[in-house]
Amino acid sequence: MSACWPLQGMSLAQKAVLISLADNANDQGVCWPSIATIGKRICASERAVQNAIKWLESAKIVTANRTNGRHTSYLLTPAAYSPPQEMHPRTECTGAGDAPTPAADASDLRSKCGTPPHQVPPNRKEPSKEPSLNRQPARRAPRVALHAELLNIELPAAIPFAVWDAWCEHREAKSKDAPWTRPAARVSIKKLELLAAAGQSPEVTVDEAVLRGWTGLFPVKAATQSAGGQAGAPADWWKTESGYVARGARLGIDRAKFQFFEQFKAKVCRAAGPGEWMEDLLRTVGRESEERYEALYAYFNDIPREKAQAEAA
Repeated sequence: MSACWPLQGMSLAQKAVLISLADNANDQGVCWPSIATIGKRICASERAVQNAIKWLESAKIVTANRTNGRHTSYLLTPAAYSPPQEMHPRTECTGAGDAPTPAADASDLRSKCGTPPHQVPPNRKEPSKEPSLNRQPARRAPRVALHAELLNIELPAAIPFAVWDAWCEHREAKSKDAPWTRPAARVSIKKLELLAAAGQSPEVTVDEAVLRGWTGLFPVKAATQSAGGQAGAPADWWKTESGYVARGARLGIDRAKFQFFEQFKAKVCRAAGPGEWMEDLLRTVGRESEERYEALYAYFNDIPREKAQAEAA
């Protein structure tokens, strides 16, 4: 690679393919990566890689051995390479890739490079100096940046970083179903503190949630109760409206007291305790609205919404 980096007189794709081959080569300059592997490494199509290798062969910097018409191995000979004189004369003339200085004339350029500089076509239109009116708004920060921010958020002494790291990784993996946001992260920290104060360590809390695939943090004892602590509960009651009504009746929750059925469902899920019903409702709400998800997440974790919003601010 150290012998290939200084070489000039080739395109960006040709140089990228050459460096990729050199990176794979042994001390004798022999390597055998596939076209697909090279293309994946340099973010180029297989056709672009093949064209670049063809040029490198013509420049005698690479010798490709073929079997049945396919490349099987390559031999790199950077010492045998001689950059073509007609490539990029402006760069060779000025050394900076810019136009010649006013003091230089055409004869100086020809005597120095052997070929005249590129001529500007007469029909070329110079770019407008006016600012573009088709400007797009800035995109939101990538998920990876937000994940790093949430991972390095300030933690209370009761929460070890290793535990928080495991929780962040788990929640990021489920971010499509349940948004992993700053308010959700702060609610998670508050819930871990509350459970730790009640005698349940953060390690136990996170391990139980990860094991069960939850996006919420709950008391382990309550999590192990079947069907929300109700004997003889119908299977998958949270998947139908009639199931919710029946569950609410068993828990003493009257459907008629709620104007919206979604409010009734949230109340029933919370009363039933941690379980798949909470996760199912969180996934449904998360697909509809990130703000509603954060509010429901705080509600299930016994964190007042106003307090969660104030902490996030």
